[in-house]
Amino acid sequence: MVGSKRFFVIGNWKMNVDKARIDGIVKMMTAASLSKHTEVVVGCPSCYLEYARQQLPPTIGVAAQNCFKEAKGNFSGEISPAMIQDCGCEWVILGHPERRTLFQECDELIGQKVAHAQKAGLKIVACVCETKADRDEGLTQQVLAAQMESLAASISDWSRVVVAFEALWASNTGVLATPAQVQEAMAMIREWLRQNVSNDVADSTRLIYAGSVSSGNCEELARLRDVDGFLVGSAALKPDIVDIINAGGSHVSRLISYFSDGGREAISV
Repeated sequence: MVGSKRFFVIGNWKMNVDKARIDGIVKMMTAASLSKHTEVVVGCPSCYLEYARQQLPPTIGVAAQNCFKEAKGNFSGEISPAMIQDCGCEWVILGHPERRTLFQECDELIGQKVAHAQKAGLKIVACVCETKADRDEGLTQQVLAAQMESLAASISDWSRVVVAFEALWASNTGVLATPAQVQEAMAMIREWLRQNVSNDVADSTRLIYAGSVSSGNCEELARLRDVDGFLVGSAALKPDIVDIINAGGSHVSRLISYFSDGGREAISV
């Protein structure tokens, strides 16, 4: 991790919970000893936002999984940033790879959503991704640059944005990205921010990884220089999420070693 940013883990429940399952997850998470070095958020279906907020302790944030680009109007089935805030929540996930692929959301629409959510005062987990075809054709850098360019044009306050990268080819496919592949993609995003926004934004913005993160690989991935946390899918519904949250502790230990050595040790794999 670059700088002294707090580790960040968001467990995205997607469309996999009801009140009973939320109760079980809440019980599991509140009974566990979670690292104080990690900021924890859960991504909740819109119909359960208020319920989840009421059940979870204030130390765990709650995010909507999507929102629209307008404050109100005739947009059946949509949810606005103001509605999310009215449920007591302050986060939203935008541009999730499933929104980009299954629902065909383009960069322009995602950028409009990001701009409106920022204006409304929400904190944002802004997602970018690559497909198997992107990687096979050597287009990772170009694809990420295009998505980042669209996001950056819509962001006025980077301190309230976390950027998530997902390797779609490594999500529920049985194929895991290697630490070197993860670090390479995250470094591309960090360098894009450095070259196109500013050094300060590149150093301070938290970059998190998604792609079959589990209790088995989280500690190794958490030690990568440009990984500041995780966006977690199916593992967020299991006890694995506790290990993933606590992987931030190994990350902090690595940072202490890094800075005590005067920054000479490379935090990478």
